[in-house]
Amino acid sequence: MRELYYTLLYCLWVDLISLLFMPFRYHFVNINKNWTEAQSYCRQTYTDLATINNVEEMNKLKSTVEGKVVHYAWTGLQKGDGQKWQWSLNDNSAYYNWSSGEPNNAANSNSCVNMYANGKWNDDNCLTSFAFVCYTGKTCAVYEVAFFT
Repeated sequence: MRELYYTLLYCLWVDLISLLFMPFRYHFVNINKNWTEAQSYCRQTYTDLATINNVEEMNKLKSTVEGKVVHYAWTGLQKGDGQKWQWSLNDNSAYYNWSSGEPNNAANSNSCVNMYANGKWNDDNCLTSFAFVCYTGKTCAVYEVAFFT
């Protein structure tokens, strides 16, 4: 029981430190997949598709993909139910970095977001295949603990 208690404290501490100092670690994946396949890959290998909540995270993401993105790379932003933009993990953010004229919903089929090499965002058809960016978030995500006496 003491070991479980220390493990829980350790996980809480790691998550606190990661949230304060390294909220996300980005990973460029140079494999072409559609948005859903990219999301699945990121969830199996890392945490999820890239989430960007502010300018600092956008700059960190840009430095991660600098020189690697040829044209587009999927991010975790998509249109959810109600046609509102939301991140893959249903995180809400007021930060957007749209390219000029975007989102334009060309052909009424653009529900997922990729980024250009310059970091600006573009809405696109989710079935198109591109490279993508994943992120690694918390290392200890589950806090369900049962104590038996």
